[in-house]
Amino acid sequence: MPDEKIILLFIIALGLTACAQPTSAPEDSKLNEAYSACINTAEGNPDKIQACQRVLNILAQEKQHQEFAKKETVRTLDYQNCIQATRTGNDRAAKAQCDKIWQEIRVSNR
Repeated sequence: MPDEKIILLFIIALGLTACAQPTSAPEDSKLNEAYSACINTAEGNPDKIQACQRVLNILAQEKQHQEFAKKETVRTLDYQNCIQATRTGNDRAAKAQCDKIWQEIRVSNR
């Protein structure tokens, strides 16, 4: 059910951007807010983070957000790799690294 909420939020954000004329500040902030809300509700769940990545991909298509989207994509992929390492290796060390990356992602999206 929570995944459905994230996807619904994503669809709403898409609808807002589809209706927009050439990029303007209110629509930009809506998409940024959608990504931020997605990250803040993902709670480190890899499936939810993939939904957030879809919103980030849309942000990457906008020239003014490409740098931010690229940076966040790297962090999101690092986090997903960290989750995978936790599942296959030294859980304690990997968890500490994952928590650090996740905290950085959340801080940059407040």
